[in-house]
Amino acid sequence: MQSASRKGVTTVVNSMVWLLFVALQVLWALVQVLYFSILRAIERNLTLKVVPPAELDLPLLSARLADLPYQVDNAEEIARAVGTLLQESRLLHFEEQALMETNAVWFLCEGRRSASAAKALFLVFRGTMSPTDAIADVMFRPEAGPNGVRCHGGFLRTVREDATLHAKLKMHLPGCDELYIFGHSLGGALSQVVAGAGFLPKGFGGRLTIVNLGGPVVFFGTPDAAAFDEPTAGARVMSVVNANDIVPRLLGCPLSFSRKLLSLFAASNSHKKQREQEAILDTLEQYQGFPGFELLFMHGGKAYEVPPKHRHLVLHLAEALHPRCIADHLTYVAAAEAAAGAEHWAP
Repeated sequence: MQSASRKGVTTVVNSMVWLLFVALQVLWALVQVLYFSILRAIERNLTLKVVPPAELDLPLLSARLADLPYQVDNAEEIARAVGTLLQESRLLHFEEQALMETNAVWFLCEGRRSASAAKALFLVFRGTMSPTDAIADVMFRPEAGPNGVRCHGGFLRTVREDATLHAKLKMHLPGCDELYIFGHSLGGALSQVVAGAGFLPKGFGGRLTIVNLGGPVVFFGTPDAAAFDEPTAGARVMSVVNANDIVPRLLGCPLSFSRKLLSLFAASNSHKKQREQEAILDTLEQYQGFPGFELLFMHGGKAYEVPPKHRHLVLHLAEALHPRCIADHLTYVAAAEAAAGAEHWAP
């Protein structure tokens, strides 16, 4: 009996020692994350250029338009709100999300950004708000689009299977001189897939601008620019990241901290299981954005231009290990208004 008792005590002590060891390892990993995050913040402050408020009209407009489907419930309210943001506006279609279907929520409208601007079309996608959206988010296995470019499978499926979207684009885009595609979160990912995977109708040959607000990148590996149609190849593509927002850092960013946790907590798994888990992380890290896309970083009431050589200072998952990682994902309108020095707007 005493022998069994001693064995039990020994087992408990060994377990406590192991847990203490793991806790210290995790703490040390967090200290390293914090240390390098501080270094990146210092380098950002020293190197990134502040974008003047007068040059932020595009991200401001895109943030406000992309916020509409979260705030209002029907086409009439969408049309009324769009009329406060665009001149000579007209709502062409508002697509709600059918229960248990794969389509996203989006609207298509036309209007002028200013009195002197040409009339353009605006395709705007809402982000995640339903179980259907969440399913699309997690289906990250890559698939090829119509043009052969490999994309995140869940995002690709959402666009590919939306027959109404294709019908409306085919109806309104041929002959259009300018198209803007905006989206927040999941919507930002869809805005990239529509053009990058080859879903724009062949009759469209105008200027194309894509603004991704807090959405992840969508291409698995470097996309073949030769596969893009002419408008997409010449498109202006902007990705906007608000402070510590976690979502735009989930794909295509270094996952060193995740790998450290995996090595600690999955060490007892079989080699096959460990390889499978490593393969998942490898897949997530391989996602990329459009070649040459612009990166705009909003922080502390200012917007910063982030050149390609400095993007590691912003696009790092460790930057999302922050109490505001979710709050920053939900406040793009407020962040854009603060950076642009604009008054608060509400639909």
